[in-house]
Amino acid sequence: MCGRYLLLSPAEAIRQLFSLLGAPPNFPARYNVAPTDIMPVVRRNAARDRELALLRWGLVPSWADSLSVGSRMINARSETVATKGAFREAFKHRRCLVPADGYYEWKVVEGHRQPYLIRPPDNALMAFAGIWETWTRPQAVETGSPRDVGPAGQVIETYSIVTGPALPSVANTHDRMPIVLTPDGFDAWLDPDATVDDLVPLMAPDHVDLEVTAVGPSVNSVKNDDPSCLDPEDAIQPRQASLF
Repeated sequence: MCGRYLLLSPAEAIRQLFSLLGAPPNFPARYNVAPTDIMPVVRRNAARDRELALLRWGLVPSWADSLSVGSRMINARSETVATKGAFREAFKHRRCLVPADGYYEWKVVEGHRQPYLIRPPDNALMAFAGIWETWTRPQAVETGSPRDVGPAGQVIETYSIVTGPALPSVANTHDRMPIVLTPDGFDAWLDPDATVDDLVPLMAPDHVDLEVTAVGPSVNSVKNDDPSCLDPEDAIQPRQASLF
């Protein structure tokens, strides 16, 4: 799975990689992106041009009763994304690219959860395969987490990262990973007329070069969103290793 990732690249690097028209807005570097965060994705607009849009991580199907279901739908499995009810329509009509500079994974080592940073050896900007959806709040919510409060009729756009079996370079850390698309696959993934047969080959990459680096406990807490998340694991202690 992919439960945390990072996006450090500046707006100009994002514009160039995704061939965006005009300069995208500047946004702060994110060292520890977590579910329900609002993050940029690249998609086609009504004119079929590529655009950068800010969406909430954790897909909420249009028929869902509550926004809270999105926290359980941060990933969509490549094997079932075309058939599972929560993702089927989004996969068919609303695909996107998720800019990322890497992601984190956890593995139990000597009794504690050791975090790992997984990214290209040259720290290059990547694109994860994603799907997105539009949800309309059926009734007002006035109390609870500030992220979940809102008026009836509020429209919220959400996304999920498509994952597949891990490549050999990362399989020892976790058996699944985000689908990483290369620029020659961007158009095909975003093509609104693409069929399942067109898309399946894109979800079986064998060309991604990634390296795995053990990092310290800072990334374990969603409250930490700074360069300390990239610190080496030298100081990690088992009692500090809680994921939450």
